Amino acid sequence: MKLLWQQIPSTIVSEIYSFSNFDGVVIDTEHSPFNNETLFSCIQVIRGYNKKCYVRLAHLDKIVTKMCLDAGCDGIIFSTVESKKQAQEMIDYCRYPTFGGKRGQGMCRENKWGESDLGRHKPEVIAQIETKDGVDNLEEIVECGFDKYLIGPYDLSASLGCVGEINSKKCLTYIEKVLYIVGKENLGIHLPKDVEKHYPKYKDYGFTALGMDTTLLIEKIKELNI
Repeated sequence: MKLLWQQIPSTIVSEIYSFSNFDGVVIDTEHSPFNNETLFSCIQVIRGYNKKCYVRLAHLDKIVTKMCLDAGCDGIIFSTVESKKQAQEMIDYCRYPTFGGKRGQGMCRENKWGESDLGRHKPEVIAQIETKDGVDNLEEIVECGFDKYLIGPYDLSASLGCVGEINSKKCLTYIEKVLYIVGKENLGIHLPKDVEKHYPKYKDYGFTALGMDTTLLIEKIKELNI
């Protein structure tokens, strides 16, 4: 599965991305100024084109998490998961009691405002592993039952003291440790820049998140060379 990465809070970007041959979009709310209404609308647009829609959150903000789930996103990506306690709270809040969680039930877009089976939707809950502590504690984190795991190589390199050096021996050693623990089919990686250079190494992962709308614009402007 190949996903595009959206930072610009605009339904127009969501729609243009949805025209692509990619499988879906990650909406990144950690590093961009999405408000709740725009975020809800972007999810509607992406899902309306039958593309996968994942929302990346900086932490377990219960209001925003519930809104994204109610809007019908395919999954939540939680940034910087580092402990089992933190992980379990995320899982509990995102899953209905039907699936062992504690999520509350409401009439919302996810269940067609009560017209489809209540409590039967199971969005994916994805742990982003992007720090040394996250990798060191990963075996305990895995016990909580995340559906997938996403490596953030740039933040991981920063936490290891080699910021931006995602091909350094130290960073690659930690990436290999994540791969060994969770398995390739359950693992994804975000490659925000130099995608053509890095993608061949990770193309067999379960999923990849490639580029960013912001960096794509910068790259295309530079290509004009006028």
